[in-house]
Amino acid sequence: MTPTIFISSTYEDMIPHRQNIWESLSGLNLRIKGMEKFGARKTCPLDTCIEEVGKSDVYIGIIAYRFGSIEPITGKSYTQLEYEKALSLNRNILIYLMADDGLIQPRFVDFGIKADKLANFKKTLKTNHNVDFFRDPNDLRIKIYEKLIEIYPS
Repeated sequence: MTPTIFISSTYEDMIPHRQNIWESLSGLNLRIKGMEKFGARKTCPLDTCIEEVGKSDVYIGIIAYRFGSIEPITGKSYTQLEYEKALSLNRNILIYLMADDGLIQPRFVDFGIKADKLANFKKTLKTNHNVDFFRDPNDLRIKIYEKLIEIYPS
């Protein structure tokens, strides 16, 4: 059976990172899931994300300096809710955090309440998992590719 990988992150700030990952993994015997390929659906975006996490074997969380879209009832980000779903289903979880010297445009950095929520989320991730750090799209691509080859050798 072909393993399914779910890629989770905020979107606009991570477009080049996500594109590099998709290109890098396209030749592997893996099914890749992410918002880029969801297409038109009956369900709302968050429900679609949660549903796809449930169908995945591996959750890859990519966290930089944006908290992202917030679900109004819980006050949590979509990325955080996707992560919590993967955790509740005991999926293999790989977390990649942008390093302090990571290359990101200032417009993609949250401040205030969103920054505080993001800091708390990162603290949870660091407590629950061995995380890895990346600086730029290529660095992230290499780390994810190598990890998935380690987990799923051909």
